[in-house]
Amino acid sequence: MIAVTGANGFVGGIIARGLAAEGVLRLVRRPVGTDDLAWSFATPAYVLAEALVAAGVTHVVHAAWDMQASRMDELERGCVAGSLRLVEAAYAAGARVIFISSISAFAGARSAYGRAKLQVEQAVLAAGGIVLRPGLVVGDGGMFGALRQSLAKAKFVPMIGSGKAPQFLLPEATLVEAVQAAIAGRFDAEHAPVTLADPTPVPFREMVRRLALEAGRKVVLVPVPWQLLYVAFRTAEGLGLRLGFKSDSVISFIYQDKAPDFSAQARLGIAPPG
Repeated sequence: MIAVTGANGFVGGIIARGLAAEGVLRLVRRPVGTDDLAWSFATPAYVLAEALVAAGVTHVVHAAWDMQASRMDELERGCVAGSLRLVEAAYAAGARVIFISSISAFAGARSAYGRAKLQVEQAVLAAGGIVLRPGLVVGDGGMFGALRQSLAKAKFVPMIGSGKAPQFLLPEATLVEAVQAAIAGRFDAEHAPVTLADPTPVPFREMVRRLALEAGRKVVLVPVPWQLLYVAFRTAEGLGLRLGFKSDSVISFIYQDKAPDFSAQARLGIAPPG
């Protein structure tokens, strides 16, 4: 039995559906079916541990994250503290944690998102768990899906800076394959995060052009200085507005890992199609 947090979200939903044949307990805020269990970042560790034992859970795939939180203090109070309680609960229940981190998490990361993910990575590895760092997941949801939807309507597409920022893409099927491999024990010898994505980067502007071509659209790419976007989003956040994109995401986009390490992925035989 595999427990999956964030199973109602984009990445968590992909994983939950991909593992359905193996038996999935969906840890979600609002349970709707017999395969759902109420859970949030505020759930006490002992409560979750008892539920995991009762359900016979052997692995917990932790994909939940508050994508609205932008400040480090918010993330530490919510996502980080809640994730640490989840790791404690899984350890007490004898279940292994597979943490879905992000390619934005790396030594020297400047975004609050990346630094918060790093904190959870350290706790998971210390407890004998597995950390996966997916790139930009290609699908109908998440950032990729939002971009695809906007291209179906927009003629002018704003870009952060020159649009040359590299994007490392990860197909949904490869993400599921990697999680299945981790559950099967193929990652047991890994004691560091495993980065998952096509190692060949695609510049953001090229990715936009390809998506526009698929949609049969002609779009105009409009470069916008990243500093201007950052200030605009920070101002909106200060006013309590939610714009669907965060100031911290601008930092993640600009200050990326310049050389992601894909050696573990290759060594483990995970090969995302180009």
